[in-house]
Amino acid sequence: MKTPSPVHFETGPPMLLAGLRQQHALTETGSGLAEQWRRFAALGPLPGQVGDLRYGVMCGADAERFEYMCAVEVAVFDERNAGFGRVRIVPQHYAVFVHRGPATLGDTWRAILFDWLPRSGYQSAHRPDFELYRAGQDPAGSDGEIEIWVAIDDSAVP
Repeated sequence: MKTPSPVHFETGPPMLLAGLRQQHALTETGSGLAEQWRRFAALGPLPGQVGDLRYGVMCGADAERFEYMCAVEVAVFDERNAGFGRVRIVPQHYAVFVHRGPATLGDTWRAILFDWLPRSGYQSAHRPDFELYRAGQDPAGSDGEIEIWVAIDDSAVP
């Protein structure tokens, strides 16, 4: 796979994201993520949901596993969405990539994090990275263009 390049750099706005969080093995082929998205879609709109964008949030990882959250933006964190996973996104500088097939989304993530990032001169901000799904895209099986937002350290921006 050719190493992807960012399509642009952008400072993302603050957001409150709520959704379904789950641990996955790094070796997973993607079927677990697709099933997680199907379960999330069955929930319908979340209480306090803002807009129709959906986010696949990378919440953390170690050598064997990663935590992923299928999410939407919500107006506030309150008792209506207390049973869901929650992530507060602060204003952050991002390198924005576009995933296009035929490579898998996991292949694109690996190329960004293990090839582009170490060679780029940038460093991870160690904040949540995410996939952005627009209205009409099916995160459980979308072959369309998917934006990948990688949080980069503001002090490393040239």
